[in-house]
Amino acid sequence: MAETAVDVIVQIAGEDILAGRLWSHRRGRTESATFRYDQDFLARPDAYELDPALSLSASPHQTSVGRPIFGAFSDCAPDRWGRRLIARAEKQRARRDDRAERSFGEIDLLLGVRDDLRQGALRFRHPDSDVYLADEISGVPSLLDLPVLLSAADRIERNEANEQELQALLQGGSSLGGARPKAHVLASDGRIAIAKFPSSASDDWDVMRWEAVALALARSSGITVPDWGLHEIDGRWVLIVNRFDRRGGRRVGYISAMTMLEATDGEQGSYLEIADAITERSPAPDEDLRELWRRVAFSILVSNTDDHLRNHGFLRATSAGWSLSPAFDLNPNPEAGPKHLSTAIDFSDDHARLEVLLEVAEEFRLTEDEAQSIVREVSTATSNWQAAAARVGLDQAAIEQMSPAFDHDQADAARDFAGLASSS
Repeated sequence: MAETAVDVIVQIAGEDILAGRLWSHRRGRTESATFRYDQDFLARPDAYELDPALSLSASPHQTSVGRPIFGAFSDCAPDRWGRRLIARAEKQRARRDDRAERSFGEIDLLLGVRDDLRQGALRFRHPDSDVYLADEISGVPSLLDLPVLLSAADRIERNEANEQELQALLQGGSSLGGARPKAHVLASDGRIAIAKFPSSASDDWDVMRWEAVALALARSSGITVPDWGLHEIDGRWVLIVNRFDRRGGRRVGYISAMTMLEATDGEQGSYLEIADAITERSPAPDEDLRELWRRVAFSILVSNTDDHLRNHGFLRATSAGWSLSPAFDLNPNPEAGPKHLSTAIDFSDDHARLEVLLEVAEEFRLTEDEAQSIVREVSTATSNWQAAAARVGLDQAAIEQMSPAFDHDQADAARDFAGLASSS
């Protein structure tokens, strides 16, 4: 059995602290992990569970059957896009060196992410070493590099990228999750941001500008979202979204809702389960519960159906607990027919319907009047979707194509609350 051991460092209030040691065990294609907290970390007053599955105990923790690694570590490892880049780069190296391709386990992918760009507050290094894995070998791309990165992403999707183009994307992209092409860049103010690129292979509409519209409408709806901007490159639009797990040069702990619920990829989960986690772990549960309920109402009204558990997150911004992160990956979906959310509103019903959401309002500590008031506020904001689209330069044809995402029976029901005329 192959075994890899690494020290796990967590940054708290800007201080790097040894939290414990992680062991990865591989036997053939089977992979598992063990984690043990450091005794000095357990004695700290600001120590916290890195993962709900990792209680603050001196005993070793073992992954459950079938899980190669703990969720908190998976959250700061590459997801689909990053893995795609790594696999393509390895294929090219193997061809160049005339050798078989290496297979990567979860531990290899985790430790291969650039330390400075890794999501959240976790860092990794070999035992008895002060060098973090993997140390950056070059700077983060700047906004001036966007044309090169966009071209490289296009060629990746066509399976035509050369080694130089792959390295340009790996320089700022291997830590990123999701399926869409993206890369880290330095924003004009020097902060780390994520550049999200259009997909020449799969986009049926201007996904980047419509995500910008959704972010604007969400903010108008009273939802916390990260700052963003749009950049046009040869008639195509790139969305730049600031990272919210950084405060200046300090790292902020982050875990996905999937990790918070101890779920796995493919599990649907429910908003009631997320609400239970907020009640138990948030330093401001009333505020976070209301915000989460507002986000579900927003998703219903703009047909944001890609709201799976990885697309919700929590930040360890203070020692008091885990707070709901800003909303992200908000994408209107104009496909015809009844809409279903990726995360169920109650424990089983995933229909994107306000009546289902209103039925569970009490579980989010909302009175009937408060819930209806939120619906009115979100409806008033989202009813301005066409004006928001025009502000980012989307033309009438694009607006008509996206109309089913905003003009539907649930939007009409919400407008009844708001006393607004239907826009359909």
